[in-house]
Amino acid sequence: MRFMGDSPSRGSSEQEVVNMFLKVNMLIINFPHHRVFDAEMQVLIPIEEVYNSFHCFLHSTLIGEFTLMRDEAYCQLLKQLTANTSSKPDSCQRGWRLLYILAAYHRCSEVLKPYLLKYLQQASRSAGAPYQGIAKACEQNLKKTFVYGGRIVPPSGMELKAMMAGRSSKRQLFLFPGGIERHVKIKTCTVALEVIEELCYEMGLHTLEAIEEYAIFLVTNRGQNVRPLNKNEYILDVATEAEAVDSGYSLWFRRVVWTQSLRFENELSVAMQYNQILPDYQKGLLNVLSHGKVSDQQFHQISKLAALQHRAKDNIYTPSIHELSEYIAAPLFKKQPPQQWVTMATQHMQQVQPLSPHQARAQFLGKIPSQRKKIMSLGEKLFSLVRAKSDVCSAGTDGSRPPCGGAGQSHPEAQYWNQLPVCGPNCGGHEHTAGHSAAAGAGVVADSGLGKFWCLILSAVKLTGFLHRAWSCVELLPCRLKI
Repeated sequence: MRFMGDSPSRGSSEQEVVNMFLKVNMLIINFPHHRVFDAEMQVLIPIEEVYNSFHCFLHSTLIGEFTLMRDEAYCQLLKQLTANTSSKPDSCQRGWRLLYILAAYHRCSEVLKPYLLKYLQQASRSAGAPYQGIAKACEQNLKKTFVYGGRIVPPSGMELKAMMAGRSSKRQLFLFPGGIERHVKIKTCTVALEVIEELCYEMGLHTLEAIEEYAIFLVTNRGQNVRPLNKNEYILDVATEAEAVDSGYSLWFRRVVWTQSLRFENELSVAMQYNQILPDYQKGLLNVLSHGKVSDQQFHQISKLAALQHRAKDNIYTPSIHELSEYIAAPLFKKQPPQQWVTMATQHMQQVQPLSPHQARAQFLGKIPSQRKKIMSLGEKLFSLVRAKSDVCSAGTDGSRPPCGGAGQSHPEAQYWNQLPVCGPNCGGHEHTAGHSAAAGAGVVADSGLGKFWCLILSAVKLTGFLHRAWSCVELLPCRLKI
């Protein structure tokens, strides 16, 4: 009633009332003693003080161990909304908005669920009934809460003001490789999986197998901390936490598994995968040489790829020596005189000149041999294992989710998302490893034994890469393993 304006606010702001209403597990009701135990203050509060304190009452109504208390909160709200006779003109409207918030955070019991849904459906579908739109939104929030567990971070002041003004969505920026920007409409209960699906649809990807190969990453501290989002995480929860840690946070959209074949019909899809692959190629991580020697055919292929990179920038002139040194990995560029590279690139520029930048990128992707694609796929899968402590990885058994600040593995070259180390110097110790599966969309907290198991696998992979480099004198692995 205080939130709806039917009771004095007693100095509490709108934000404080909502936060108190949503906060869970702060008070433990001790019914035999008719008292409330404050877990923070370690004291017993007389029950009469509880009844006189709206904050304490709201603390106790939504306590996790007492699901019926949540039902009581829903029932009290519905009671206030039914035949509301308040003298306040916006009382009923504010009540509906409070119900909208509650449905986004807490589920009711299975006993109350059919009746609550029936109430909301009648309110949203009855001809001429007021508040049809918000009733429908409450129904959608409740259904999502049953599917994804509900939000856990109280709404920020800005989000709460927007909701009270009738705005329930915002435009959130997501960054593709190469700095491509995409804004997605985020609603109160939008989860990461829905964003991934929307971005994949824009790239022309509609199959479940293709969508499972993509993930969203939270980047904070100027790229020093990166962590993958659980696909069931609420975007606004992540954004609210990240804003408190680093106002300059960003959300990256990346492909993390490469089992599906590359497709060249969609321009956005081609541009994304081209920009994601290019840094590795230019560092020589995708080149496989026989006995460390470059054949004439490989020289021409490398020159052709350099010409395609030049055309992908919408250039039609002959690339300079400096530009070619950027297009070609340094170990390969030294294999022949710079002028010889210019001569070969000039020949190929005549062939690629009629192509559009999109066609040039598509041809570049198509000319990466299948063997290199397999190596790249290995690296991307290894990258998906992000080192984190058990208390900052994905959702645990208690429903908690990772904080935004330090969940990812720090690395000075974090702008190259796939260059992050997959294992820290203490791998195999008492810390835990979080394995983020792009297919399942959730990190799995592993015990130290499983962490050691993964480290053994990574050690074997690193040893294989070392032997192969010694044989071919070319770096193969697409990520730097630090074990």
